[in-house]
Amino acid sequence: MRLLAPLWSRATYRGWVWIILGGALMMPFMMVGAIGHNAIDPDSGFNGVIEPAVFAAVLPLVAAASLLLPDREVERTAARRLLGAEFASPADDESWNSRWRTGCWFTLHAAIGGIVSGITLALVPYVAFLLYYGARFAFAGLDTVPGVFSGPIAEWGLLTGPAFLAALIALVAATTAAMRALAPRLLGQGASDRLAASRAEAARLAARNRIARELHDSVGHALSVVVVQSEAASRLIARDPAFAAEAMAAVGETARGALAELDAVIGALREDRDDSRAPQRDLADLASLAAESGVAVDLRVTGEPEALGRLASRETYRIVQEALTNVLRHADEPRALVAVDVGTEAASVTVTSPAARRPRGRPGGRGLIGMAERATVLGGTAASDWDAGEWTVRASIPIETKGRE
Repeated sequence: MRLLAPLWSRATYRGWVWIILGGALMMPFMMVGAIGHNAIDPDSGFNGVIEPAVFAAVLPLVAAASLLLPDREVERTAARRLLGAEFASPADDESWNSRWRTGCWFTLHAAIGGIVSGITLALVPYVAFLLYYGARFAFAGLDTVPGVFSGPIAEWGLLTGPAFLAALIALVAATTAAMRALAPRLLGQGASDRLAASRAEAARLAARNRIARELHDSVGHALSVVVVQSEAASRLIARDPAFAAEAMAAVGETARGALAELDAVIGALREDRDDSRAPQRDLADLASLAAESGVAVDLRVTGEPEALGRLASRETYRIVQEALTNVLRHADEPRALVAVDVGTEAASVTVTSPAARRPRGRPGGRGLIGMAERATVLGGTAASDWDAGEWTVRASIPIETKGRE
């Protein structure tokens, strides 16, 4: 039954549509070839459209045109939707590597589509002919089948017709399966794309580990506070119950904050450690950052920065720091507008700097990855864009816990 599965599989018939589209792509080139063939042999008319020699002659023209046509995304969409191929698109669709691989795919699509579509156009009417005359020969008492197609094949048309049709469907299924397997190699990411993705993943993991180390310090400090406060409460609970109650309330608040921070980074791995325990900067230090960054900063802070917890305040500071570092490295002028607005539900950060040209650095550079990871760990978002001569970083950090120590 597995051998017969392609006969009723939807994938076979979707692949057949893809093949016919390839035949349609090939037809204009065959028409050009037929014109050239007619110039050499004026008596041939347009018979060149079915000449194998013309077909072979126009393939180089198809290959050359495939490098110029803006068809790459169209071919990928068709391969995904009609062939069922699964692959990731290249990061740089305009690279020579991507263009020539897609050009090979287009040439194969047109060539295979032209051949199998031609077989389909010839064989389907022939199958209908075999079924018709086979039925007449078997049931209507027809002695012979007229025409050049007479013979045992036509006389047994009720058997040979379905056999030819099944063979055609098997050809389509085999072609579809082969092209589906080839699609990731020609339409998907190449070695350079996979290397870039690997580097981006390494940078992402490094950013996550850095955040995890900082959060480890924060949680460690919170637990130290819990230990000190709980020990003080246990010693004074009999002599000063009020003070003990305040100490235990502080323990509960600190523990809840530490638990929230720990939950935010659960699963992150800490690969190394250092002995630095210097206090981490937060939003209160933005003015110092603006003065020390080397960028002419117009700093605007609205709302109540104290509404953010210590973790969110620190990570928001780091996002601004990363953004100003990128301004210093890549902006046309080392100046930026930094706007921080602490609302009732979220703190928004906007860093805008002039950039006459779209930045041409590697997509997903380490600075942007670091900002996105810091925001994601806190349940927020961070992204950058370029528009009308300005490069802008936007981040949003939700306010979940107030009054963290």
